Amino acid sequence: MRAGQTARILLLAAVAGAHVAACVPEPYVRYDGGKFGRKAKTVDAMEVLRAAPPAAPARYQDLGTVVVTCPSIGVSPPLGGCNYHWAVRKACESAAAAGADGIHTIETATNTSGETISLKASVFVRLPNRAAAESAATPPPPPQKPQPTVQERLRQLDELKKEQLITPEEYQKKRAEILAEI
Repeated sequence: MRAGQTARILLLAAVAGAHVAACVPEPYVRYDGGKFGRKAKTVDAMEVLRAAPPAAPARYQDLGTVVVTCPSIGVSPPLGGCNYHWAVRKACESAAAAGADGIHTIETATNTSGETISLKASVFVRLPNRAAAESAATPPPPPQKPQPTVQERLRQLDELKKEQLITPEEYQKKRAEILAEI
């Protein structure tokens, strides 16, 4: 084979390879869920729980799912896909923008060369402990007044009788109740 033919074959292979690489779709991220109503967190503050949701007794709420897709085409070796850590970071970026605390239960699919072609994870927020939430929602009881002594109660009863605000029968009955407590 002559040098010109070899160069032409290499050029055709390079053009064909560039054409195939141009056919690989771009990676994308889709978040299907709600916002938690707080400002976005930083990506580095996100929790990543690969296999399971937060363990008990932690309270959490799922907000939705995030899907990262890094398509590849099936040539040998496959072209496309993306690094697992890159896909996790992209999922965390999307979750952080929704005000979430992290992602959990990560599911992935890979191509034959081991690159990630899809990653799906649940997005969650941590909730306050019930005791803390209940105490924050329930106002503290009003302070109790000290109970008057027996002497104070009898003096008050005498004043009510003097001012004729109670009948003599009511006075005798209430005085007997107070004295019975001694």
